[in-house]
Amino acid sequence: MIGKHFVSKCIASTTINEPWPHQILEDTLPQEEFVKLKEQCLNIDVPKDKLVHIFPKDFADLNIKFYDQIHDIGKTILDNAKNLCGQYPNHRWFEDLAVNAHISVTPPLPYKFYIHQEGLEKIWSSVTYITPEVNVGTKMYAEQDEKAFVKEAEWKPNSTFIFCGQQGKTWHSYESDQTQQRITLNLFLVKGSSKIITFKK
Repeated sequence: MIGKHFVSKCIASTTINEPWPHQILEDTLPQEEFVKLKEQCLNIDVPKDKLVHIFPKDFADLNIKFYDQIHDIGKTILDNAKNLCGQYPNHRWFEDLAVNAHISVTPPLPYKFYIHQEGLEKIWSSVTYITPEVNVGTKMYAEQDEKAFVKEAEWKPNSTFIFCGQQGKTWHSYESDQTQQRITLNLFLVKGSSKIITFKK
């Protein structure tokens, strides 16, 4: 199942500690499933001048046939939450957990999401890069300052950037390149009472 494949990749991956703990996965989704999702994302018709989050309940309206797959991934994340967070000794934790899952469409420049850290309701964050072939990955900073840029998690389709948010530490930002929308699959472990949840036990 796709959820088992995704979570197994996460748990088997080693943690990179600079500038703060994170993981980089490659070939995150089974190739056949990734190609299907990518082809569907290429045809998404959404505004090109603002950030758009497409939640599973809206997939059918945009002809995205990935609801069962994202549900399986979300359920498997919930079932393996402690193992997924286990590589991050300072991670937040809540006994009541849920998953926030969506496809994120970032417009081309000059749009840029500001340097930020995860909200306190988020425990574990993953961003899988879908399309295009070349774009901007996730930028990591030592502080909330452009001058504190350390490195970028390289944009590579079907690779995934993962971390557990820590207050005052996990500063990051993202943007598109000059001409193309940046499409990602985002999955977050969150507190069960969070405002936006997709799946819950």
